Amino acid sequence: RAALVTPVTSAGTLGRMSLVLLAVHEGVATLTLNNPAERNILTDEMVADMLAAMDEIESNPAVGAIVVAANGPAFCGGAKLESLMNASEEGLGRIYEGFLRIARSELPTIAAVQGPAVGAGMNLALGCDLVVAGERAGFSQIFARRGLSLDFGGSWLLPRLVGMQTAKE
Repeated sequence: RAALVTPVTSAGTLGRMSLVLLAVHEGVATLTLNNPAERNILTDEMVADMLAAMDEIESNPAVGAIVVAANGPAFCGGAKLESLMNASEEGLGRIYEGFLRIARSELPTIAAVQGPAVGAGMNLALGCDLVVAGERAGFSQIFARRGLSLDFGGSWLLPRLVGMQTAKE
């Protein structure tokens, strides 16, 4: 049986393409990032849709696990740089909340990474309980290549999963 896929949009966003799709099948919710033309980058609008999807998932007692997936060749190309550069402290908090909400979920979470997961996209995957990586998956922390601290919690998430020495490498 196929799952019913529902476009999710946060309040006040009718008329635009849903940046997140939600399907629930046999107790498993699949939250799918749905902006492949922009490599599923985290924007204010996508994060709002992610939060709306998480509200729906966590209010459904039939859901026992969450799979985070993405349409297109990339899992998530990170956060939109313009959003980061122009964001207030409150705005940054909203952007971070997209993956932190998934990381804080009491439900088991699985990242199904089919392509590049970059910066905040890598941290979205790292925030899940389990990461399943396809053959074309790739993980990168762009800020680290520039000698900067990992963005979006990567400096905390990565050592937690792979150990401090491997994270330093």
